[in-house]
Amino acid sequence: MIYGFIGLGNMASAILRGMVRSGRFPQGTLRGYNRTREKALALEKELGLVLCQSERETAEQADAVVLCVKPQMLDGVLEKIAPAVSADKLILTIAAGKETGWYEERLGPVPVIRVMPNINARVGKSVSAICAGPYARPEHLSVARDMFSTVGTVYDVEERLFSAFSAIGGASGAFVHLYIDALASAGVQAGIPRPLSQEIACRVVEGSALLTAQSPEHPIALMDQVCSPGGTTIEGVHTLKRLGFETAVQQAVRAVIEKDKKLK
Repeated sequence: MIYGFIGLGNMASAILRGMVRSGRFPQGTLRGYNRTREKALALEKELGLVLCQSERETAEQADAVVLCVKPQMLDGVLEKIAPAVSADKLILTIAAGKETGWYEERLGPVPVIRVMPNINARVGKSVSAICAGPYARPEHLSVARDMFSTVGTVYDVEERLFSAFSAIGGASGAFVHLYIDALASAGVQAGIPRPLSQEIACRVVEGSALLTAQSPEHPIALMDQVCSPGGTTIEGVHTLKRLGFETAVQQAVRAVIEKDKKLK
């Protein structure tokens, strides 16, 4: 199978690197096109990516066309590739906000797999949601799972839940980065050098996530185990609650969901 990537930005590059690292995708099966030639040439040198000269040429050569462009660019891209797309082509898209039916309206009755990865694909720790359009078959979903399992964990998610997934599985990564920076900056304020403070913050987040994932206990129960009566940690927890930490996170998730819905 030939995989043709249209758009070679950060996410596409991460997916391609994961596919190459896995050893499951033979040399010559990965092709791509990008408007900025420098990015394409860098991936050609690094990964052996076969470069195409246009969006349409990529679609013509590929069995699976992977759309990795911003949502606002999709109309123009689909117009260019439509003459090269038929029912025997698989369309995979990672664009936010666009449902599978939106692609079928523009390309006809073709198999479409919608995927929502996140930037942690760069370190092989993405969480990716996948769902199939009405013309996609189980083997098409298998193609998507094979691809995106090379950069993390893949979940089958109903399309009606994709907006919610885009918030807690995608955008929330930015929230975590913001939290890590806040912890690290507080450490600097308390006298810890920035590199050490940031490393400590990263390790705490990493360890707490692993503990929560592996424990049968509720996250709040784990939190209570750290909060000794009259101790220091409970003071910090109460301060976060008083300042609206939980409400701010929940409102941020809702804001992402609402924005995602407006992109449809």
